[in-house]
Amino acid sequence: MNMARVGWFGWGCCAVALLLAAAAQAGDEAGLRVGSFNIRFGSASDGEDRWEVRRARVVRTMEDLNLDVWGLQEAEAFQVRELLAALPRYAAIGVGREDGRLKGEACPILVDRARFAIVESGVFWLSDRPFEPGSITWDNACTRLCTWARLIDWRSGRGCTVYNVHLDHVGQDSRLRAATQIRAHFAALAERTGGGDPLLVVGDFNAAEDNPAIETLRGATGDKLTLRDTYRVLHAGGAAGTFTGFDVKSDGGDRKIDYVWIGPGWKVRHAEIDRRKIDGRYPSDHFAVWAEVGWGE
Repeated sequence: MNMARVGWFGWGCCAVALLLAAAAQAGDEAGLRVGSFNIRFGSASDGEDRWEVRRARVVRTMEDLNLDVWGLQEAEAFQVRELLAALPRYAAIGVGREDGRLKGEACPILVDRARFAIVESGVFWLSDRPFEPGSITWDNACTRLCTWARLIDWRSGRGCTVYNVHLDHVGQDSRLRAATQIRAHFAALAERTGGGDPLLVVGDFNAAEDNPAIETLRGATGDKLTLRDTYRVLHAGGAAGTFTGFDVKSDGGDRKIDYVWIGPGWKVRHAEIDRRKIDGRYPSDHFAVWAEVGWGE
């Protein structure tokens, strides 16, 4: 796959290449807390669940979960700016999907700037023109993109690569093709970098657990880039829905479409779906999903 870079911009703190002057002890077993949260685009006309009303609930959720890395979906530029103002520990990596700058929804990765160095990052569009901002092909209903970043933990010197994905909500063909495209990016990046950093893949995949796109994304058993759903590692059975549509009576049902995936090289310590209401309402129309993982099988 063409690994050409995309010119792009972050909000709040630019993603820049950093070199570690010295690594901490490699045996540091501090867990890494990572999650995915579709925060619902802020320009939507959602009545009592409009962004201005629920923004504090989103901030409260993110504060309470206290993650090191977030993947957000449907985030518009003004929402990211407001979240960074409220949560200054994070730097944001991402671009708007319509122009590769600030226009349209983004899939930003928010990184605890005190915990991680951002050594490389990029974005590609989920289409057959992956480096053309705003491109739509296949049967996508709208523009879709993927954000990725290579991180180094200041505490231990260990690295990881994070992908944040938002697949199409209508086109099954596009979901399948995008899953294949994303896996090709995994392989190309691993080959270019020596394949030493384990994968974290988060996002809203708009696909249930039995969808062929999820099977494609997961990869073949035994593959060096096979993914595991952190939630299912610890919760093998039961409904695990993550989409509510702001229905205050809903628990998400069986519509599990938001995931935190891990590649080989991680162990899962904890994984949850945050189903809480705050002040009687949900923070978004999706639940936040998160996991705590540690380096090493």
